Amino acid sequence: MAAAATSMRNLFSVSTSIQPVLKAPAPVAVDLPTVNGGNAGGDSNLSQQLDVVAKLIAAGSPTKVWSVSLGGFDTHANEANAQAELLGVVSTSLSRFLSQLKSTTRSKDVTVMVYSEFGRRVKGNASQGTDHGTSGPMFLLGEKVKGGFYGDQPSLSKLIDGDLAVTTDFRDVYATVLDSILKSPAEQTLGKWSGRANFLRPD
Repeated sequence: MAAAATSMRNLFSVSTSIQPVLKAPAPVAVDLPTVNGGNAGGDSNLSQQLDVVAKLIAAGSPTKVWSVSLGGFDTHANEANAQAELLGVVSTSLSRFLSQLKSTTRSKDVTVMVYSEFGRRVKGNASQGTDHGTSGPMFLLGEKVKGGFYGDQPSLSKLIDGDLAVTTDFRDVYATVLDSILKSPAEQTLGKWSGRANFLRPD
């Protein structure tokens, strides 16, 4: 009972502390050109989520991992138009978020990892979309990331049951982020997994 009471007091204290932060404006982003296919309209739900994260990071929150999401990528129909719009939202929202962080002292501390829970198949279906597949790309952004393409481009002529072959195991990326960004031993999460990916700048 005492532990529950302490937990409730801590929760109330945190809630009280962050209310002024959430009511404050987000860090100011520099004006960014709209990328080809980007969304120049109002805030997306993703950019609103990232605004909250930017506020809390700028306020000095000790939280190490933040999670935001954007739905709509299960494109079984009309994929070309839907993907273009969604990827435009991702691009402009993340560009704005990183620009907001550059106006704070925390920019160098933030690395963004973008991933999906599933990939898409290569061959289109009858509804001008694609069905669930096995592999897909991941994006890493931030001052600690060495820009570039990592891993081998999967072959379109060597599919595995209609799916792209996985050329980089996601655990290589996760392990690298755990070890080098979060300073948390990867084996505590991934067991004895030994793979790593060389996409980070040296400290």
